[in-house]
Amino acid sequence: MIKSLVRTFRGPSQDPRMAYISRPLPRDLPDEQVIAALELALAVDPNPAYLVETLPPALRKLTGRDSLEVLDRSVRDVTGAFAKTMVMIRDGDVGRWPGYAAMSYPLIAPSAKAEETRAAIVAADAPEGSDAAPTGPKPGWAPPPPPARR
Repeated sequence: MIKSLVRTFRGPSQDPRMAYISRPLPRDLPDEQVIAALELALAVDPNPAYLVETLPPALRKLTGRDSLEVLDRSVRDVTGAFAKTMVMIRDGDVGRWPGYAAMSYPLIAPSAKAEETRAAIVAADAPEGSDAAPTGPKPGWAPPPPPARR
């Protein structure tokens, strides 16, 4: 009870790395352990978009618990101009949204292999010898002629 009271008075950690963590945290997981796990995870891969993959082993190493899950809570707009990377740490299946398991995964930053594959598909679909991007909405399509006047 004393720990809970101290945590209440102190408030959440003001460490800037905690911006990657969605609140609330599991009840028995203090901010100090999360910050230490973030240090380990960001040492493995400094790109915060991969925290979904790098944070669970770091949490397991520091806490010794296998029940902690890390879910992607990142938000992005359609244009890609705005993106905020966040993860949620939760204890087991508490509060699991039923549709989360049905979502396509990974929901993380596109890998170099995915970009390479996309470029190969675009190159295969392009007509022979044309390096320029198509000017119209579809290759070989032109708007209809204007209607004839009487």
